[in-house]
Amino acid sequence: MLRTAAVILAIALLVLAFCLLLKSCQKQDASAAAEPELSGAAIYAPREAPKEEGFELDDRATEGGWEPEDTEAIIADLNEKVEQGMINISMNTAPVFENGQAEGSLMIVNESINRYPQIVEIVRNDTGEIIYRSKGIPVGSKIESAKLDAELPKGEYECTAFFYNVDPNTGYTLGCAGAVIKITVQS
Repeated sequence: MLRTAAVILAIALLVLAFCLLLKSCQKQDASAAAEPELSGAAIYAPREAPKEEGFELDDRATEGGWEPEDTEAIIADLNEKVEQGMINISMNTAPVFENGQAEGSLMIVNESINRYPQIVEIVRNDTGEIIYRSKGIPVGSKIESAKLDAELPKGEYECTAFFYNVDPNTGYTLGCAGAVIKITVQS
């Protein structure tokens, strides 16, 4: 009984993690960035229980739960799907640019443990503007430095770097992960 409850809890956590991975990288335009978006499982407002006289058990309910073999197969399938969508991201979280036209120290790495090429977009958090977009970065490769696609004046900019796993045969995005970074333009 305790083992079954633990397995069901593990399945629920894996499903939740998988849903959050899939929903975490929806692109937002500047107007949508102002409003927080709920992600993951659907959220329903609680409602008052129906007022009925008496309580009855559902006669379609039978005793038991998932068979251990079924739960093991479900867990293995979910683990495989989660593993396929996993993205290891690596980059300099505080890149510095001498000026708005110079190359900066991005150090974007598509680690060799990843399964797919990556495309990286850097988006300003205050405006939603994409200020950098790489082409496909092969597994086990890096971009040490690059110019931004937008010329930024002197200052510090909080941004989010989005890493997209891309199917090399179709070009479809298979998953996404992001990290907040701070870009500094010195002059």
